[in-house]
Amino acid sequence: MTWILHLSDAHLGDVSPGQTWTDEKVVFAGQRDLETSQSVFSRTLDRLDDYVSEHGRPDAVVVSGDLTYKSRDSGFDAFVELLTASRKILPAHKRIVVVPGNHDVVWDELPATEARYAGFLKATRARGCATPIIDGIDFNITSSRLRRVATKNPHVVETDEFLIVPINSSNFCGIFVDLTGGWKKTLWEKKLKPLGAGYAEVIEQLDRLRQHDIARVSQAQIEALASLFDKLKLPRQHDGRVRIAVIHHQLLPVSTREERKTFEALTNLGLIRQTLREFEFDIVLHGHKHEEAVYWDYVRRDSDSIDEPARRLLVIAAPGEFKAGSPAMRALHLEGNPRARNLKVVTIRGAAPQTRSAAHDEGVVVPLWLGAMDVESKERSLIRGASSSSVYARVRALFEENAQTEMRNLVCQIDDPSGASELPADFPGGIGDDPDAWLSDLVEWWQLDRSELVDRHIVLYNHGERIYRRFGDQVERAIHALNVVPRTNSSRALIALIDPRETGLYERDPRERERGSYPAFALAEFVITNRGGRRELDCFGYFRKQEMQYWWPINVAELALLQEKVGKGLHREPRPGRIVTFSAVALWEETLPGVAVPEIDRLVDLPTRLEAMVSAVVFPAAVGEEARGDWVRVLSDLYGEGRKEPPQPKLGHLRLQQELERYRKLAESPEASAVARRVDELCNCYEALKQKPLNTAGITMIQRAVDKLERAVAGALS
Repeated sequence: MTWILHLSDAHLGDVSPGQTWTDEKVVFAGQRDLETSQSVFSRTLDRLDDYVSEHGRPDAVVVSGDLTYKSRDSGFDAFVELLTASRKILPAHKRIVVVPGNHDVVWDELPATEARYAGFLKATRARGCATPIIDGIDFNITSSRLRRVATKNPHVVETDEFLIVPINSSNFCGIFVDLTGGWKKTLWEKKLKPLGAGYAEVIEQLDRLRQHDIARVSQAQIEALASLFDKLKLPRQHDGRVRIAVIHHQLLPVSTREERKTFEALTNLGLIRQTLREFEFDIVLHGHKHEEAVYWDYVRRDSDSIDEPARRLLVIAAPGEFKAGSPAMRALHLEGNPRARNLKVVTIRGAAPQTRSAAHDEGVVVPLWLGAMDVESKERSLIRGASSSSVYARVRALFEENAQTEMRNLVCQIDDPSGASELPADFPGGIGDDPDAWLSDLVEWWQLDRSELVDRHIVLYNHGERIYRRFGDQVERAIHALNVVPRTNSSRALIALIDPRETGLYERDPRERERGSYPAFALAEFVITNRGGRRELDCFGYFRKQEMQYWWPINVAELALLQEKVGKGLHREPRPGRIVTFSAVALWEETLPGVAVPEIDRLVDLPTRLEAMVSAVVFPAAVGEEARGDWVRVLSDLYGEGRKEPPQPKLGHLRLQQELERYRKLAESPEASAVARRVDELCNCYEALKQKPLNTAGITMIQRAVDKLERAVAGALS
């Protein structure tokens, strides 16, 4: 298995301030085993034997800077000793990539000079390690033009699996800076000369003010990098190998720690990020901050509009605390198909004196192939939220963003379905005074196992008839499948609403022979998942098409009801888990879709409520709140509130007419007679307009009849 060892910020050599972990209230004379960050780092590297025995030597080692402290010779010598001492663990030197950190360059030397990099290059490049192309050493800029790029020394490490490219961000660390328009040093010296004996001390303090630790990648180096790629015949575009850039300084903040210094971040970060995108790097490895982090950076071109996709870039910051038991270094394993790589990031912890091997975690797997996919900005396919209301709000915002009316392959995930039986707060109006009752009634009708409307072919189907009757009780079969299969993640619990034998043919109704039977709700699946130590029942619903504004909340409520029924039948009843809807075609309509069976028709399957409505106008003294609410919703629905046009019920209005006639024989009243007359008039309207497309005159006729009926009902119920 291909893997890379990532090291950083060892600060080897003389022990610097802050590197000692011992509580030094008393100093032992001649003590040589002082516990420091260096001793922990070296010990951890020594005790990677077991890891290397299991995984083989690393295919490459990346050292992202700060080999030493303040570019001291003792640190560079210690690094050379480390390479020698670890030769049984590390690969050949040509597979070791090292970039200079701000502590690896001589601050008092000018940028782009050999003196600035002498110690670093002697400890690394002279040993055969791969190092960045360095300003003034590997390439020159004359008259703003790139003159040469030397390639005799290794500047990349490449295999069939990966390409590692080091970049130098320390060329300007520790340089002197004068304010534009301010005094130069020569003028300061002239003005301060009269100080006499204190002159040298003041100049020293002035230099401290003028010297800055500037992180920057020169534009010349970026040009030289392109030239290097050409000389080495490396493609600028991705060639399938994992592309890794190594730099010392951080791209973005990796902790909440405040650092008050000038030039704390890369001065030309925007240009650097654009360069990383243009060269199509997958990963950036860095150090400097001594803080571990793994995160995605999202980079877009300067010229891109907000709707253009950004590119993902995985950024990995090296740990650098080097205490026993704390993160010290990382192993990066390339796993999976070379055409779609996963990266396993394993953190190795500092080894204590008494341990035989360095401990490590199980690792976190990051899908590198996500970086090769455009980050969706305009076309979003996954909407996820904690509740059905939050998902609904995001779906609404998605469609409203560009006035879309149709999307393909939309996935909506609800993490907590407990509120699915209530309509979202921003659900459109026009459905009566009790939206939750409207939702409950619709869900109840669509889940009925037997409907007179379906049996009489007035409505082709509802979902419950297909779930519980047409193909047998599929809920019971789903419960059985989950109970008998020992694996908790069994996916055998399926409820199908479309039978292949029906598609293209509907024998029960000759009118549908050519169209076939195609419910929009096609399939539901139930899976038990162990999530955080708890058993949860997840529910997945597939819809060949789905109206999102009005009908998605109803479908979600149906799925929640099915999820509850399946869950209650299981051994060790699980908690309700996620609900996920898959919409092959997602539609956004401005009115209730045709599948919203008129309220009066649905009451045919709830005869006691229909009778209660009639009883309320015949015996007003006994009117109940449910009957009053049913009248309000029925009349609002018949008028066409929330619909493109008033619905034309198939059976409910006739049942209402029959029940009124039957009840009037029990107690005659002027008010009840008025309601009956208005119902008769409405029934006559429907009969006259039967099987005709509604025009403006027809709509007006129905709405006037409904208005008269509403006034008559109000008089009877008052």
